[in-house]
This record gives sequence, C-alpha cells and structure tokens, in this order.
Amino acid sequence: MQTEGVEIVDMHAMECTAEAWADWLACDNPYAQGDRAAIAAGALGYLNTIAITLRKL
Repeated sequence: MQTEGVEIVDMHAMECTAEAWADWLACDNPYAQGDRAAIAAGALGYLNTIAITLRKL
C-alpha cells in the first residue's frame, strides 16, 4: 500500500550496510553490544539498508 500524497521516485538497497553495522557494533552503546551475538550468528545476511526518495504530490 502506498502512502497518499507522495510518489516513490527511487528505492534501492544501499551498499553501506556491512560498514554501518561494523561501526555500530564497534561502539560502546549497550544496544550495540546486545546486537553482536545476532550478527555473529549470521543476522547480517538478512539485513539491509534501503534508500527511498519521495516526491510530495
């Protein structure tokens, strides 16, 4: 279902997912520390970073 009042101009997977997760996991944030086990177990294979460009109608 598309949101009323906007048009999707572009939507694509970004190539920065692995780098972004590596940066996140390297920090001392308690949530990041909790994510380390999931990534070590292979969760990165199911994650992505999506860029969406919208135009307001």
